Amino acid sequence: MRSWSPALSRALGVLLGAALVLPPGAIAHAAGVPVKIGVGSQGPISPQAMYQIEQVVGEIPGVTVVPIVPPGDLLACVRRFVAGERDDRLDGLVVVSLPPDLFKVERDSREASFSGSYDIYTLDLSTLAEDRHKFTFSDSEPVTGGMAAILAIPADLLAERTTGAKLISGNSWQAFQAVQARIEAKLVAATRLYIAGASIRNTRPLDPAQCAQRLLDAGEADAAIAVFKSAGIDNPQASAQMNQMIANARDRIRQTRAESLFGAALGAIAGGDADTAGTILASYEKEPAAQSSNAAALRNAIAAIRPSAPDTIGERTLREYIPGLDRAAFVATLKRAFAARTGTEPAAVELAASGVEIEDQRAVDGVKTQIDRYAGALAESAWLMSVKCGCEATATLKAGPAGAVLLQARSGPSSRSRQVGLP
Repeated sequence: MRSWSPALSRALGVLLGAALVLPPGAIAHAAGVPVKIGVGSQGPISPQAMYQIEQVVGEIPGVTVVPIVPPGDLLACVRRFVAGERDDRLDGLVVVSLPPDLFKVERDSREASFSGSYDIYTLDLSTLAEDRHKFTFSDSEPVTGGMAAILAIPADLLAERTTGAKLISGNSWQAFQAVQARIEAKLVAATRLYIAGASIRNTRPLDPAQCAQRLLDAGEADAAIAVFKSAGIDNPQASAQMNQMIANARDRIRQTRAESLFGAALGAIAGGDADTAGTILASYEKEPAAQSSNAAALRNAIAAIRPSAPDTIGERTLREYIPGLDRAAFVATLKRAFAARTGTEPAAVELAASGVEIEDQRAVDGVKTQIDRYAGALAESAWLMSVKCGCEATATLKAGPAGAVLLQARSGPSSRSRQVGLP
C-alpha cells in the first residue's frame, strides 16, 4: 500500500521489537477470544437493512458484531476504536455507504426507478489494511397512480423512508416502496457476496503495537503517540517502555515535518514553480531535523529551473532524492507538483506499488476549462511515481473517492515521454 524510507523502517522495527515486551495479558491473543467487528452505515440505509447486514458480518466464524456510528476517516477510527475508551475498542470495521449524491430518482408517467452506487469499506485496526468495493444498482416499478403523485415524491425519499413515515398514499407510494424493498435486498445480497471473500475475515484481536508501527510507517506520529499512551495506561508495568516509544515518536514527528517540507519543495521544482519552492525551502531550513545537504540541493535546483529543459539540475535532483522519500514526503511532493500546474492542491493522494490515484472534486470543472494543465499535472505525477518505484507507473485523476475517472497517464522512469488520455 505504501513505500517508505528503508532505513527508517528498519530503525522503527528494531525499536518496537526490542522495546515492546509487554506483560502477559497486555494484548488479547488468547485462543477463543472473539474478534469484535464494528458495523456501521453512512447514508439513507434503513434500520431493517442494516440489521440484515450486521447478521451477514456476524456469520464470519469467531466474530462478534458491534453496531457503530462511523466517526470519520482512518485516523478518526484509530483514535476512537484503538486509542479511545476501553469499552470502545474494536478489532476491525465494516462500513456500508449509500451516498445521497450518487443515487437518483427517475420520475415519469410510467414507472418509478432508482439507480446509484453502494460502497463497502473494511479496515483491520491492527494492520490498518483497508479495502473498498463499489456496487452499482438499479430497479424500477410500474406506476399506476397519477402524475401529480409521482412528482410529489422528493429526491431524498430513501432518507425519509428510514423514519417509517408514509410519504404518499396510493399506488405511486406502493410502487416506490416495492422498489425500495428490492434495492435494499440487493444491498444485503451484495454485502454477503463481498464478505464471503473479504480480507476482513482474516482480522485478529487488536494489536496496538502493530497499529502504532503502521501509523509511524505512514508518517502519522501524532496518532501513534495516542495509541502508545493508551497502551501504556492499560499496562502500567510497560510505562517506561511506552515513554521511550513516545519520545521516539515525537522525534519522528519532527523528522516527518522536515521530510514533508522537503518533498513539497521537490514537488514545486517538478512543477517549475521556483517562487513557491523557495518559500518552502525557507520553512524547511528552520526545522530542527532539516539536513544542510538537502537544503543545498534544493537551492541549486531552484536556481536552475528552466521550463521544458530535459536535463536540468532540477531533474537530476528529483531523480536523486525522490526514491528515498517516505510516504508522507512523497505525497507532499505529488500534491505540490500538481498544485504548481493546476493552481489547486488535490484533496487526496493514494499510492500503490506502481501507481498513484489523485482525487479532487474540483477537477471536474477544472478539466473542462484547463484540460492541458490537468493533463500536464497528471503526466508529471506519473513520471514522479515512475522515478519513485523505478518502474513503469500510472496516474489516475478521479472526482473524489467514489467519483468518475477523469484522466489517466502513464510514464517510465528513464524517459520524459508520457502518455495521457481519457479513461
